[in-house]
Amino acid sequence: MRRFYLHKRGGIFYAELVDPATGRKLSARSTRTTNRDDALLVVFDWIKNGFPSTSSHKARPVDEAFCLATVLEGLRSLPLESKDAEKIVDILRGKGLLLSAVIAGGAGAELFEDYVRRFWTYDKSPYVTDKHAHEQRMGKTHCFESLGRAEKYWIPYFKGKHLAEVTRADIKAFSLSLAAPELKIKPITRNRILTVGTTALRWAYENDLIAEDPTAGVSSYSAQVKRRGVLTPEEATALFKLEWPDERVKLGNLVAMTTGLRQAEIIALKREDIAEAWLDVRHSYSRRDKLKTTKTATGRRVPLLPEIRKALLGLAEKSPYGPDGFIFWGDSVDEPMKQGLLLDGLQDALLHLSLGNKYVTASDEAKAKAIDGWKTRNIVFHSWRHFYAARMADKLEARKIMLATGHKTESVFDAYADHALDSDLAEVGRVAGEVFENIIPFTKAATA
Repeated sequence: MRRFYLHKRGGIFYAELVDPATGRKLSARSTRTTNRDDALLVVFDWIKNGFPSTSSHKARPVDEAFCLATVLEGLRSLPLESKDAEKIVDILRGKGLLLSAVIAGGAGAELFEDYVRRFWTYDKSPYVTDKHAHEQRMGKTHCFESLGRAEKYWIPYFKGKHLAEVTRADIKAFSLSLAAPELKIKPITRNRILTVGTTALRWAYENDLIAEDPTAGVSSYSAQVKRRGVLTPEEATALFKLEWPDERVKLGNLVAMTTGLRQAEIIALKREDIAEAWLDVRHSYSRRDKLKTTKTATGRRVPLLPEIRKALLGLAEKSPYGPDGFIFWGDSVDEPMKQGLLLDGLQDALLHLSLGNKYVTASDEAKAKAIDGWKTRNIVFHSWRHFYAARMADKLEARKIMLATGHKTESVFDAYADHALDSDLAEVGRVAGEVFENIIPFTKAATA
């Protein structure tokens, strides 16, 4: 059998080597010479030392070239299926020759924008279904906010890309784009945006929709969260001596200050949650999720001052929806007041506190300056939770305070939380009475 064929094309000699095992000829290669004898020398060198490589200094042996030609011919002629393509892609990826690939008809062929929309659409999400199947929390509000971030940031950036085409380099480039100064996105917000896509992609990998995890090694931003500001006891006392336009808003702020409850937990309160000396905190409320469990998915008892208890019962009596409705009622029997009203009322009271008697007649400039002052101190509704913890920490150990606040950030606390003593809660209640008796705007005579 001949080892090769030599022929001329445009004055240049080309050689076709023959595979001795199959008799199949390789594609013609140029010897880059017009002289036949020189061309023969080039071909003999190929047979002995291999074909020179344009991408590396290592020559490829002729038998490897024959083997590769057989493989390529097989790929062209065989009736391959998607599973075959996946195996080929896995081999190439394992050799470091392929970063990503989209298999026609495979899960990774879905457009990334379609996948991430479905992933964060509460009623359609396989992720939400998975979470609920394992009895894990996943609320509509979180999904709604995540979908909004996906629409605003992820989808425009990855427009037209298939799920399997998104690489680690793509995500790193995307994360850098979020840090562009003109976007003015705070680090903590960048992390939330980044988590929207990385959560979806990591789930896709863990559920075999894509072969590689493109989120591995992607760093989050270093986010130093601005600490919540806390009012002084003197400021809190003066604040609640003011006239508040809405009784519900004032009492909601008082409940937050004296119990450490979150906004969503306060507006979710019902008459049945008020015991003789404590609140049973079992629910929170959001506009999309409606009545749901607390943030930590566990209920807790919070000592309740007699003055606050009486005020809550009084407010419940005024509810237009009867004793079974929300204490902090809203526009319908099924909905409490909007969370934002509690913060709006607090901000209005703070403005009043700053401007005093000039509150009504103050100029817009004076009001803006006062508002900026409170913003600089970062006084928000959640500040009451910090106020409560800070005031109570002066008199109690952290473990007992955490019984009331529901915090579980200390690993040792979980071991204590399930065995909380009534005596501990009673002590928290006694100390709360000592701490807040001079702040809350109720007289002892009024609660007798």
